[in-house]
Amino acid sequence: MRFLLDDNVPLSVKEWFKERGIDAVKAFEVGLKGADDETIYRYAVENNFKVITLDLDFGYLFLKFQKGTVIVLRPRRAVPSEIIDLLERTFEIIKDKEGLIIVKPNKIRVIKPEG
Repeated sequence: MRFLLDDNVPLSVKEWFKERGIDAVKAFEVGLKGADDETIYRYAVENNFKVITLDLDFGYLFLKFQKGTVIVLRPRRAVPSEIIDLLERTFEIIKDKEGLIIVKPNKIRVIKPEG
């Protein structure tokens, strides 16, 4: 299980994963600093990463290409403490799921690839 963190995901989230022994890298660490969403998405699919993002555009990419796993975090406020809190409350539920996973404080929605 490997996670690619979009540029909009705080560095403290990477530290949260690291503290748990989970492989997570920021997009810039793999040469994708400032890359567009589709480039990041394609890299993740080709290199077997699950994308973690705050950006709904990745959801549209998943719906278009139907490959890989995209986890869209939608905290009430996009601040590090709320993002980490959302992960702490939902990670055990979402970590092994595949497809498009939209995580809100009171709801998790999973859209699996067609076919």
